[in-house]
Amino acid sequence: MRLPWMAREDCGIQAERRYHGRRFAALRRKSDMKALSPGLRPGRASHPASPAGAGATRYLPIQEYLPHRGRMVLLDAVLAAEAGRIRCVATIRPDSPFCRNDNVPAYVGVEYMAQAIGALIGWQSRRVGEPVRTGFLVSARKFTSQVAAYPVGARLQVEARENWRDAEGLGVMDCVIYHPADDIAAEATLMVFQPRNLQAYVTTT
Repeated sequence: MRLPWMAREDCGIQAERRYHGRRFAALRRKSDMKALSPGLRPGRASHPASPAGAGATRYLPIQEYLPHRGRMVLLDAVLAAEAGRIRCVATIRPDSPFCRNDNVPAYVGVEYMAQAIGALIGWQSRRVGEPVRTGFLVSARKFTSQVAAYPVGARLQVEARENWRDAEGLGVMDCVIYHPADDIAAEATLMVFQPRNLQAYVTTT
């Protein structure tokens, strides 16, 4: 079963081979040439400010920005959002589908990042009166983690920043997980794809 915004290698391979072909490879080289924004560079335990105006903004429940339902919604809420940037909070719970022996492995952080991206795009869509649409995680690059796992009860802050997106729905996002507080726990650069017409995309691919 394929899950929206879920880290799936086969999704990336099929999308790369069947839809955009060689274009993904060229775009990946392009993304490698772009430096991460200052607050997201590896090894920096920075203390980035929340997006402007966050304290005065009220957000819908996180499910209103994501196509996920039930236990697959890993995020708790949106803390702050602005054009091209979002920060969400997630609590590690024992009923998480990824929890084993009271811990969620650090590599699952990629899914938390992917859902933050989904929330960002969903929030942007709702602002202009468009519906929340399904998207796909194509690849995760430059993933680094300072921890091996997140224990039950840990409260993560997950930030996603738009590096670039094109008119066809392909984009690159720089993501960071902060835990505890504003200490960088994990970082990655994710490539995502959100077709305008999912049914047409599935049918033609």
